[in-house]
Parts: sequence; C-alpha cells; structure tokens
Amino acid sequence: MIKKYFSLDENFDKMIENALQGKKINCVKPISTGWTNIVYEVNTEDGNYFFRFPRDDFWIRTIVKDCDFSKFINGKLDYKTVDLKLKKDNDRPFSIHKKIEGQALSEKINDLNKEQIKQVSKEIAEFMHQLHTVKYDENKIFSTNDIGFNLVDFLNELIELHLNSEDKKFWKYTEFSKKDNTCLVHGDLNPGNIIIDENNHISAVIDFGFAGFGNKYFDIARILSRFPPEEFKSGIINAYEDISGEKLDYDILNNEIKLWTDIDNGYIKYMKKVGICD
Repeated sequence: MIKKYFSLDENFDKMIENALQGKKINCVKPISTGWTNIVYEVNTEDGNYFFRFPRDDFWIRTIVKDCDFSKFINGKLDYKTVDLKLKKDNDRPFSIHKKIEGQALSEKINDLNKEQIKQVSKEIAEFMHQLHTVKYDENKIFSTNDIGFNLVDFLNELIELHLNSEDKKFWKYTEFSKKDNTCLVHGDLNPGNIIIDENNHISAVIDFGFAGFGNKYFDIARILSRFPPEEFKSGIINAYEDISGEKLDYDILNNEIKLWTDIDNGYIKYMKKVGICD
C-alpha cells in the first residue's frame, strides 16, 4: 500500500535528485525544526533550495494550500514571497523553493536598536495592510477543496487531528472572532516567517500554509503574541493604524493575542510529547 505522506525512513536523496532535474548537488542537510514537515536544505551549483515533505495527510493538504496561496499572492505586494513549486512522489505532494537570502527576524530580534525596531515594525504593518487589502475572488485562489480556507476552520481541523482532549484545553480556538471574514490573512505571521536582509529591512515573508480568509485581527494579534519587546508591539499597532487610517479595537486585539499565546503553549506541549523538541 502506498503511503499518502512521508516518513523519515525514505530515500529523500533520490526524491531531491529527481526534483532538481540534473543540477549538481553539493550537500543535503536535514533541518530539525520542522514538525509539520520533514525539511532539507540542499546546496547546489546555482544556490540553496529548501524541500518540505509533509509528515501526515493534513500537512500534505496544507502544502498544496501553501503553494496555491503563494502563487496567487506573488507580485501583488511590495514585499517578496517565496516562489514555491509543487512536486510529487507517487502522487504525494511536497514543495521546493530557492532560499531567500537573509535571516529570520527571530534570530535578529535582540540585536536591533530602537530605530531599526521602528523601521521593521512599520514594514510588518505595511505587509499586513497590503495583504489585507488585496482584491480577490475566493474561487480563484485554491486548487484544492479539502481543507479549511477560513483560518478558524483550519485551526479547528488541525487541533482535532493532532491533540487529545486534555491538550485541547490549551487551544481556546473557538473564541476567535468570526464576525468578519473580510480579507486575506497570512495566518501564522511570526518572527520565524519574516526574513530580514543585511540592512535590517524585510526582504521576504514566507510560509503561507495557514493562509486563507479571515480578518485583520488574526494577523495583527498573531505577530504581537510573539513579540516580547514593547517597542515592537506599540510600533506595529501605531504603524498599522497610521497606514489604514483606522483605530484598532483593543478589546478584540488583546483577546486574540491571548488566544494565540494559548495556541503556542499547545504547540510546545505537543512537540515535547512527540519528541520533536525538548
């Protein structure tokens, strides 16, 4: 019986070689941080590539969703996004993309001065507002129809599949605001998905696996829930309000920041349980 997803005991070197179609491979390095996918960074004669092989059926469908959304959003924003390519092994989808130069904001966050924090905060707000105001037709974004396109529905399915009843207490996801499904959202906007260049500007935003339909508070609360420095929080809020010309509802915002914090606690507990992190 052919598996629908990937496991660590497979011949990934062969899959990578086939996908790169004759490019000279210098090195294949596993990346241990992926819990949704088995991830490899591959050094070739024309640069580095990342491969993501989904660990189960849910993440298989998420890979397809990520590729669809990345293709749709490409060129519609001032900020670069990843040019994802969908490949298949025995009808099992996996993704490949060329590495974008820079460092994740999570790796540089503690080294930025106040002026740099102000600039990055403004750019994060600009990215969100541009995404939230993209015009779209719901029927022309995704090629699949077997996964939640509403962020709340997506999270609900993720939680039902991956957590037991005890762990679900950490995920108060049903309390997310569903009153406005009015825009496109990234869904998992956190410092690990924001790439910073050598001049401390945003060079790209990556990983649209959670992306879909929702409201602006999903993204704003998500990024704020992951930023300890108060300068970042106030900078992002002030910049988003200035760019949009509208005040945010702080009751909604603070409630959803707390919910995202609970979700992160659930992630950590789950990953420790399955042995993906210490």
